[in-house]
Amino acid sequence: MQQETPVSDIVDKIDETVTDDNVRAEELLGAFGHSALLPTLIVPALLVTSPLSAIPFFSSLCGIAIVLIAIQGVFGRAQPWLPQFLRRRRLPAEKTHNATKTMGRVAGWLDAVTHQRLQFLVVGPARPVIYLICALAASMIPLLELVPMSSSLIGAGVSLLAIGMLARDGIFAVVGFLFVCSAMALPWFIFAQGSALLT
Repeated sequence: MQQETPVSDIVDKIDETVTDDNVRAEELLGAFGHSALLPTLIVPALLVTSPLSAIPFFSSLCGIAIVLIAIQGVFGRAQPWLPQFLRRRRLPAEKTHNATKTMGRVAGWLDAVTHQRLQFLVVGPARPVIYLICALAASMIPLLELVPMSSSLIGAGVSLLAIGMLARDGIFAVVGFLFVCSAMALPWFIFAQGSALLT
């Protein structure tokens, strides 16, 4: 799968990989070949924004996967690697199919609105920086899993940053960065509101 592959193709590939049985994470990632770091990064980022995030600790596992994949992107690795405990994680088939239906509608819209804009923000030296932002943001997911919306916001932000690189669309990278910043600010906002109610 090449980098210009539309987001909807990534979602379709996930759905095609899922059979009637529970699917292992390595089967999803393996569907994108051995030189597809960006699509592999998008997979857990999209999944953490889906209804699958309601599964206990699922968001945390996706966050760990994003961190590991993004760090490999920082160092320019083309072939993604994940440890066995993540690769062997099984996802429920029915819930995964339902999640891909939701993601498919969003993916179609994303494909329609992405264009090559502000490419200097997503090519060359900017790419390791974006990968690093993705890794730092995703490292917070296990800590913020109990904070409403935080994990989904981070997943959406990482998805947009990765899609920005995939489509060479700097606008998406900027919006993704804003999503990540919002996710980081959300716990402090909730804490401040709670403190105000107690005083």
